[in-house]
Amino acid sequence: MDARTMRALAHPTRLALLEVLNLHPSLTATEASELIGVSPTNCAFHLRTLGRYGFVEEIETGPGRRRPWRVKQADIRFSDTDGEAATALADVMLDHWLTRIRTVQGRRHSLPARWQEVLGGSQTIVYATPDETRQLVDDVRAVLSRYNERAQDPDERPDGAEPVELLVFTQLFDALSS
Repeated sequence: MDARTMRALAHPTRLALLEVLNLHPSLTATEASELIGVSPTNCAFHLRTLGRYGFVEEIETGPGRRRPWRVKQADIRFSDTDGEAATALADVMLDHWLTRIRTVQGRRHSLPARWQEVLGGSQTIVYATPDETRQLVDDVRAVLSRYNERAQDPDERPDGAEPVELLVFTQLFDALSS
């Protein structure tokens, strides 16, 4: 991903739009605005920006003013070695995720018991080389990719399926930083 694309993506509204479009086969700016709490005009602007960079695309639906969008590219991969734009994008994404984690974890006890039993956090520390770490991340992504079709096709979702977020952070462990 080039620096201009990363800078375009490094915006909380754009990240939120990509997330809700990953949960729904398509949304108009008005529908998306109701889900993320931003005005329809603002959503339309950010959807067009995401479209210019190939993350979403407009769907042809016929006459009228209804303009639905869908995800075209959901996978976001970049490295901090990609420079200042990558650092900015990583910071925005981390803030976005941590805010949601705090919010959702704050109300986890109101969930049904069967969800409380399977949700939560875990930490694993492994000793690995950079090549082994790359392979480990690729292996985790391969397992998660088995569920990709469910994001775009609601008919593929079994009864009782809910959107479950799995965040995988790969970083060197520093016990002294906590």
